Amino acid sequence: MKQFIYHFLGLLLLFTSTTHVAAQEVSDYSRLSDDEYNKIDLPPLSVLFENAKNSPIYEMADVKAVIERKLLRKEKWSFLGFFSLRGSYQYGMFGNESTYTDVALAPYLTYSTQAQNGYTVGAGVSIPLDDLFDLKGRVSRQRLTLRTAELEREVKYDEIKKNIIEMYATATSQIKVLQMRSESLVLANVQYEISEKNFANGTIESTDLAVDKERQSQAREAYEKSKFELTKSLMILEVIARTPIIRK
Repeated sequence: MKQFIYHFLGLLLLFTSTTHVAAQEVSDYSRLSDDEYNKIDLPPLSVLFENAKNSPIYEMADVKAVIERKLLRKEKWSFLGFFSLRGSYQYGMFGNESTYTDVALAPYLTYSTQAQNGYTVGAGVSIPLDDLFDLKGRVSRQRLTLRTAELEREVKYDEIKKNIIEMYATATSQIKVLQMRSESLVLANVQYEISEKNFANGTIESTDLAVDKERQSQAREAYEKSKFELTKSLMILEVIARTPIIRK
């Protein structure tokens, strides 16, 4: 029975709530240039924590707490179920038909109508003893159920914040690594350009040029790997924290 009430109140809250849960859109990192990657600035953790309350996981836990709070209010007023009121009202035209006769008159019919109204009012009391003595206990149990739902909501929120912190720390570290590897790539490109000119002038051998080319390729590969890891961390962070990282 309680499971049915959960579903009913949950649907009622979804239809009456003014909030709208939408899928989190992830920023398009493919359009970022290398310079823009180096200028990525993460929002403060406090902003990410607050926005994370819009996540479906948190909202589901919050809806459950709201349902339990409404059920607690219902239990507090459940004593009203011991009393009942009833009433009715009638209004209409009533007809009366009669026959009259005596020894000197032949029988004849008379018919009359008139408007009449009426009403009845009543009250009743029915108090099952098990419900009466368990009234305070039901309220206390519902308070505990509500507290459990609120604690579950906080546990979910702490889990979300923990995930945000992990991804935030990872992304912060990867931003610094990407900046260092970007500098290494710039130096490798400059060195290779110098080697190309020296090779064209005949001052170095082709093997020296090949070595610098290999260094350039390794620097590019390391840079792209760091950019991939950073992009993945930022996209996960956006989904968890419901916050766009790239300012449009």
